[in-house]
Amino acid sequence: MSNFLKTVVDATPLSYTPPPFPSLYWPFPVNGAQTAYLYDAYTMWKFTLYWTLLCVGGVHLVAAGYACAIQYKNWKSIWLVPVVYLVIGSIEALIAGNVVGGL
Repeated sequence: MSNFLKTVVDATPLSYTPPPFPSLYWPFPVNGAQTAYLYDAYTMWKFTLYWTLLCVGGVHLVAAGYACAIQYKNWKSIWLVPVVYLVIGSIEALIAGNVVGGL
């Protein structure tokens, strides 16, 4: 690590444990501000990958639901649409999550 990064980036605290998955920041304070940070690259990559999978997969499932609603008369083959959309969305999310999380 360069000297510049040593002065800019905080070192990992001794009592550091990675925060649980859903969020780094909980906007409704119960016991005051509840902000968590990610310090290592693996945790950052994993967090980015999971959220990318959820968001992209969710958008593809909504689009598949809309396609099924429009084409409900083709009931024999319409069940393939959500499966295909979910597979394509998952592949896109894996690629995007790995690229963004790896930066």
